[in-house]
Amino acid sequence: MPVAYRKPVSVSLPPPLVEEVTRLAKQQHQTTSELVREALRRYLSDTKARQAAWKATRAYGRKKAKELGIRTEADVQRVIDEYRRGDLTPYAPARRR
Repeated sequence: MPVAYRKPVSVSLPPPLVEEVTRLAKQQHQTTSELVREALRRYLSDTKARQAAWKATRAYGRKKAKELGIRTEADVQRVIDEYRRGDLTPYAPARRR
């Protein structure tokens, strides 16, 4: 990215972290700014990936709850009890009463 499109940002870091960042930047032949930019890019990318994974997990959970007839906490307990008794196989649709 051209320098003209960058905006300086001040960040306060404890001295041990500054030393570690400076050391790592030198090892990787980067400036401190380059190292911090890359770290932030990776953090933001990982955050987006985790959010997408949770969204998919919640969607899967909603689908399975619907299949099992789970609408309330009592329904959750019912499914657990049925499974423990051997009356219900994992992820099997709930029996209609």
